This record gives sequence, structure tokens and C-alpha cells, in this order.
Amino acid sequence: MPYSRIREAPESSSAATLRAVVAALTDAWHAPQHVTPMEKRFAQMTRHLPEWAIKKAVARAVRQRALDPDLARFVKTEGLARQVIAHYQQTRNRIAYPAIIIGAPNGGIAYLAALLDVPFLPAYYLLSFADHTEPDDIATYHSHGAELIDTILHANPDLLAINHYDPIHDRFLVEEVNHVRLKLLALPDAYHKFIEQHLAPGGVIFYADNRYAWRQYRVDDRHMFQVGGLGGFSDGAYLKGSETLDAWLAEQKSEHRGGWQLAGYDLEIARESEWGALPEFRAAVRDFAAEKGYQFKAINGEHPEDFSALAYTAYLWESRLHDVKPNGVLVECFSQINPTAALRAALLPLWMPFNTQDSLDYFARMTPYLPKDMPVGLSLPPGFTKTPDLPQAQAWQEVGERIGPVRWIGVHPHRYPMDVSAIFDYAPDLQQWVQEFPRQTPRPQLSPEELLDMMKYLTHHGSRLFTYLLNADAEEEEDAPFVTEPVPIETYSPTP
Repeated sequence: MPYSRIREAPESSSAATLRAVVAALTDAWHAPQHVTPMEKRFAQMTRHLPEWAIKKAVARAVRQRALDPDLARFVKTEGLARQVIAHYQQTRNRIAYPAIIIGAPNGGIAYLAALLDVPFLPAYYLLSFADHTEPDDIATYHSHGAELIDTILHANPDLLAINHYDPIHDRFLVEEVNHVRLKLLALPDAYHKFIEQHLAPGGVIFYADNRYAWRQYRVDDRHMFQVGGLGGFSDGAYLKGSETLDAWLAEQKSEHRGGWQLAGYDLEIARESEWGALPEFRAAVRDFAAEKGYQFKAINGEHPEDFSALAYTAYLWESRLHDVKPNGVLVECFSQINPTAALRAALLPLWMPFNTQDSLDYFARMTPYLPKDMPVGLSLPPGFTKTPDLPQAQAWQEVGERIGPVRWIGVHPHRYPMDVSAIFDYAPDLQQWVQEFPRQTPRPQLSPEELLDMMKYLTHHGSRLFTYLLNADAEEEEDAPFVTEPVPIETYSPTP
């Protein structure tokens, strides 16, 4: 089986979360894109090209990295799961972890796993198959995706597939690739074996249960089709269109208007493709934990931002618990996730799901709960499409300056979001910034019990906990003043 040729799309959130956790467990750096020196030089040369030429160059690179559609017949659940487990060979097969996190991937979960110093196992995988279509041709995109999915699902009864089509944020991508996200309905044997070999007897299985929902077309029993995704537009705006979207499409020289709908199929509310975890998989993990004598603890959230807020709280909690003053705030986005930076330099991480207006609004809502007069490292991925929900660099700069001086990581604000070299400059630029701070020793870490205690406090006291943690003079939690606007987060499920 050509498993080695069937790789997750490097730009996917699940692949980035996994690789970031593995890197943190080995005190290494996570580079979202691995490139040759020649590719990096070429990217630097594109800085001086017009936008249309940059998009063309990026599209060519995407097409070259995409999977051959003929490989769909070789896709196997166990093959994908084994690839996940193979990443942990870098950790020299450590055993007796006190916990393992499994479930929906996102940056918040990556930071939590790193702080706990435990592995993460994703609940789904994104495969991007080479397929050239017009960006507004939803029918052809679906037709080609259905052929791939029918082949995959026929051989894998333990998977649910979502054909993900986003003609706004992924506009240049859907012209070149067809996105198929495969979600686990059962625990693969490779996961079984890894957990039994590496989790301590009676250890904790944290299940990341992101309940973020989106209207999807049901094509078949285990086959869904999703239009759009998290950002500044709702699922309804994608399906029905809007004046804003129609005006933007006109700017893109497209004649399409009125949203994107898939004829002949019914819509239903389901767990969102990129971020949502399936209830069936949660049940499978819970049953496995009960059978093997492990503790099952669910980390519940209605939105990816909830997990970001939880991770930020955990790092702030750890700093107070061990009397360490944070050196700064690290704001990262989507697949740009590097917990090693926060662990080495005592930085407080705040991860953004995407670089759109809704994530900027979340950043702004969180600023009252962030320490002030601290340096801010700001990392935003280049999207190569100026979507109507994309804030300008200056808007991010202004929110960051509410905390302290802003240092852009990897990307140049004047070239954002078209700076190709930012993809490759992110990791080395972050390393350079981290060197400005003293290395944190010992390495920051929370035990599963300490995390659960914190989650209980957060569930009970809400944003009062933030106020207490930020007040170095407070000696008792009851002394913390009440903050009327709570951080939107549902964090703790004490029972299955």
C-alpha cells in the first residue's frame, strides 16, 4: 500500500496541530511548511511580483503538492492512523504519559497538550486531491469529490467524509484541489495500541469535543458536502449570498451571484468540517477508556475560540502556580502554531482560528484579560486572497497595541496577505524573537490534575479567575473583583 504517498494536506489544521505537539514534546520548532533552499529563494523573489503573478505561483505550488486522484483507492483508515503514530517516533517512544488528548484539532488543543507534555491524536484528516475546476462551479466540484469519496468510503466503513468547498477563503485552492476531510467513527487499531503502550495505567484520556456546527448537505449516509467555513460569513450567507459577497465576486471578475447551493440534496445542521468533532467518535473513545480502565474527561467547546481561551488560561494559571512572570504574549493563527516558543520564553499564547474579522473581534474581546505593557508577537498566515472579511494589517496592529509593542512574526504588514515568503520566514523569525527573552527553566508544565482543578475554578468563577491571575498582589481568589463580561468558554465535563 502506498501509504507514504497519501499525506495530509500540510495547510490543514489537523496536520499542523499534530506536528506542533510532536515538536513541543521534543523541544523542537514547528515549521508549517518544509521547503528547499531553492523554494525559499523563489518565494523571496515573488515579493516584487504583481498580485496575479503571486497567486499563479502559489496555485502552481498547491497543484504540485496535491494528491493524485488515483490514490483514492489506496486510502485506508489504518494507514492514516499509522502515519499519525509514526510522528511520535521522534519522541523516542516515551511511555507512561499521565494523559493523552484525542479529538478535534486546533491551536488551543496543541498548546494544552504541550503544557501537559502529552501526545495528541487527531479525530480526522484532510486529503487534498489534484482537481482543476472553476472556483464557483459547485456542481463539478461536488461531482469530482463524490467519485473520490465513494471510492474511499466503500473500503472504509469506519469513516465519514465531508467534501469541503469554500469559494471565498479557499478561492485559489478550490481551483486546483478537491478537499476531502475524513472523520473517524471508531478508534483505529493503531490508536488502540499507541494508547495502551504509552498511557500510564489509570491515566486520563482528554477528549477535545468541539461542537461547532454548520449547515451541510447530506449526500449519503456517511457523505456530507459543506459550503464555506468559519470566518466573517455565516453558513446562510454562503448559501444565499449577500450584497457584500456579490460586490466582492464582481471585483474577482466572476459573474456568479447569489450564493452557492447544491441542488438535489437536503441541508442539515452537523459538526463543522474543519473544527467539529463527531459524537460517534466521542462515544467510541469513552467506551475504550471504560474498557481499559482509563479516566475519560471531556473538554467541551462550542467554538474553536473556546479552546484558545482555555489554553491561554492554562498558561496564565501555570505562571501564577509556579510564581513565574510572563515575558510577553504570542498571538498565532490557524496553522502557525509553535508551543515551543511559549514554553521556552514564558510567553502567554493566544491562538486565532483564522485571520478574518471574527478572529480579530475575538482578539479584541480577550484584551481585557491579557497583561498590559508586554511585548506582543503577532503571526498571521498569508491567505493570498483579499476576502471581504479580511481585516487590514493596521487593524491587527491597533488591537495588539492595547497590550504592548507589537512585533510582526514572519510576515511584513505592508505585504500582508500576499507575502509568500511569510510561510517560510515564520519559524526562523519566531526563533529570533524568542531569543530576546531568557530561556525558561524548568520547562513550564501542568499535571492533568492541576488542569482539571483550573477548569473547575474557571467553570465556577468565570472571568473573575482571569482578574485574580493577572493581579499579582491578590492572595485569595475571593479578593478578585467581579468582571461582568465572562469569557465565552465551556470547559469542563466531569462525567461522560
